Amino acid sequence: MFAAARPACAAADAGRYLHKQGSKTLKDAVQGELGAAKKAGQGVVLMFTSDWCSPCKAIKEFVKGSAVVRKALAKGRLLYIDVDEWRGPAQTLIAGVDASKLPTLVRLDADWKVLQTCFGSELGLLHEDAIAHNLGRLLEGKPIEKPFYDGKPDLEREFIGKQSEAQTAKTKGVPTLEVKAKGGASDRTVRLILRNHDGPRRWYLVPARLDGPLSEHPSVRQWWRVRWTEHVRADYLRLVGSPEFYAIPVAGYGSVEIESLPMAGASKDGKFVVFELDYLKFDGQDQQFQTKLPYSLKIANFGQQAVAGQGEHPKVELRVRARHTAVVK
Repeated sequence: MFAAARPACAAADAGRYLHKQGSKTLKDAVQGELGAAKKAGQGVVLMFTSDWCSPCKAIKEFVKGSAVVRKALAKGRLLYIDVDEWRGPAQTLIAGVDASKLPTLVRLDADWKVLQTCFGSELGLLHEDAIAHNLGRLLEGKPIEKPFYDGKPDLEREFIGKQSEAQTAKTKGVPTLEVKAKGGASDRTVRLILRNHDGPRRWYLVPARLDGPLSEHPSVRQWWRVRWTEHVRADYLRLVGSPEFYAIPVAGYGSVEIESLPMAGASKDGKFVVFELDYLKFDGQDQQFQTKLPYSLKIANFGQQAVAGQGEHPKVELRVRARHTAVVK
């Protein structure tokens, strides 16, 4: 589920995850960073984070994409601690710090003394200058300050608009759907990528067979809510009937990538069609998204699953927002 530990911070890698590695505990990993930082004359800020936390994502994007923010972090270390990867140890790592409120940032000294804490939303997530200023202050052990645009609604609206424009520009030309077939007729799978280029979470309907096109009025005999065991917070719906299909939730401005999705049958025209929905209902009830939906989900083994709920003969209602087509290669 999680990548291997990364090497020490480089100039272009101002933020870095502390991943599990061998038998090393989280406390050991942090202690090693504190000791190395002390020798280098650096400050250390820990950020408790997750891959479903939107403010966390915003901070990481600033750290990765803003030269101003990276410059502010050049003399210190910003270390990400994923609270799902380190479930348990993260919550008890620092006395008096509630790691369940994300993102929480903590400035520690080499003796584990907490110099400053704040929530990520307080940094100033609408402009790089604000977040750079406050991350710099944290590294120096100083309290953060209100963003320069605080109390100026015209500026706030301007920055929100610019962020929206930047998000749109970033997705321009990037396909919502990508499909690539692997294997032969008897063992065919597809590598499937779904991208949500909009802010709200969406359901995407995916056919379970290449020769079983989707319907806006499906007749469903059985359904299961299935959890991918590769990720503690990711699930989808499997629906069997006429036709058989999957309903996969994708986070706002997020993506789901499935490496090997079993796919029987053969498409007559070589096209693969997915429905993006406005809503999905069973017996008049909206199907709810998982509260903490990962914004970048990668599933390497589709078969690693566990059933979390099931039912029979629901009246399924849906409204198609868009149809996305890809050629199966």
